Amino acid sequence: MNCPTSSPAGPGQTRPTVTGPATYEIQVVGHLDDHWAATLDDLALVRLDDGTTSLTGPVIDQAQLHGVLARIRDLGVPLLTLRALDGAGGAAGTEHPRDLGGQERR
Repeated sequence: MNCPTSSPAGPGQTRPTVTGPATYEIQVVGHLDDHWAATLDDLALVRLDDGTTSLTGPVIDQAQLHGVLARIRDLGVPLLTLRALDGAGGAAGTEHPRDLGGQERR
């Protein structure tokens, strides 16, 4: 059973709750080879011209998301952004995804 939880999100921010599968985009530093897709729950890997890799795909729940993030950490690959996508491929619930260093990325 999924129970939404709440915690302070900061001034003017709401904390999203996930109650089912969602599509996520994770951006990391460097170009990952295709064989890493299997290690990262078969997320689609796209190597971008700016020297980063975008990983996109469905994530069943928060446990799976944390597992993917842990494997990225274990690879020693710096994480740039993480965002949930809506059905149209845009950011869900946010207009400006934040990088994990706390600065806005545009």
